[in-house]
Amino acid sequence: MSLLKYCETAAQRQVVEMIDRGMTKREASEQIGISERAVFRRLQTIKRIAAAQGWEPESDLTHPAATGFATKRVSTAYNTDGDIVLQWHIQEPERQKLDELISQFVSGFKDEVAGLHVPVKLQADCDDDYLVGYVLGDHHLGMLADAKETNAENYDVSISQKLLEGAIDRLVGVAPSASIGVLVNLGDFMHVNDSTSTTPNSKNLLDSDGRYSKTIRAASNLIKRCIIRMLQKHEQVWILNVRGNHDPDAALWLNEVMRLYFEDNPRVKVFDNASKFMWFQFGKNLIVTHHGDKIKMANLYGSITKNLRKEWGESDHVFVWTGHIHHKNQEEHGGALFESFNILAPADAWHAASGYSSSRSMSCIVLHKDYGEEGRLKVNTERINERN
Repeated sequence: MSLLKYCETAAQRQVVEMIDRGMTKREASEQIGISERAVFRRLQTIKRIAAAQGWEPESDLTHPAATGFATKRVSTAYNTDGDIVLQWHIQEPERQKLDELISQFVSGFKDEVAGLHVPVKLQADCDDDYLVGYVLGDHHLGMLADAKETNAENYDVSISQKLLEGAIDRLVGVAPSASIGVLVNLGDFMHVNDSTSTTPNSKNLLDSDGRYSKTIRAASNLIKRCIIRMLQKHEQVWILNVRGNHDPDAALWLNEVMRLYFEDNPRVKVFDNASKFMWFQFGKNLIVTHHGDKIKMANLYGSITKNLRKEWGESDHVFVWTGHIHHKNQEEHGGALFESFNILAPADAWHAASGYSSSRSMSCIVLHKDYGEEGRLKVNTERINERN
């Protein structure tokens, strides 16, 4: 039996068809235009998928699980000659662990976009004294909102994509040509964390736009699109994907996808997001990010001064950027400026019914390596919708 039935992407099917025709991994890699290691990695991914369904002949697994089921446990009894005497194949409704989902999604994503990413040419000389932070508040990609119900605007995956693409195009277009551009996703970039469409902790049902697979594909390509646009303006692009309360796990795989997609590009740096605290230094500036959920500003201040004592001492300018509350707010604690930001998304049904509202925009902040913030630019949804 061929592995073809277990392929989940066109790129995987292409490799298996070549191997089935008798080609070697090297021959397949040369014809496709990818490394032999990439071919091997695709085959291993497909084999893991097949094994989870009970098919791995080299391990005496020859009875695939039924549709919608996965292999839970296999017990095999052999005689003294090594022949199978009895075999119990226990099946259960298909469930996958988070790390398996991440691994399979990343592999599939890389397969689909392999060869599409080419070096992006800078359009202007860059100033090493400056950094521009593109601050993205809770975007809630995958949320569904009906204007008649919310008295605001419609919102779905397609609208979400157009808004962020328009915002990035506008801000990158008017921002100075700083050496470094930082995409700061402050969390809740995705409205739902998994296919249950519920909040991770309280399990409240969320208004979501269609299948989760559509949302994760859109999320990956949207962040990728933002980075490529920023590479046209900045010599280096840094990415911070903060984990929110809506997407604590989804933000992990989103970060891994971006890290793997740009792993061979020395101009792109993806920060690790295992911790909900993410930070970076630029000259005499310290920028700390956190989604802002389940923590008070005073506790944020205490955590930063304790855990980043050295960095705090080295910095003349300290900025703490948070999301979560969807509206603009600034507080100063111990010389550090704590700030939350507006978002591009409209209110969903729950927030609208509860009376929450705020202006909708995205900002970029210009930092000098010695003198701190020297300016900021903002684009609101009226401007973006006018262009669309």
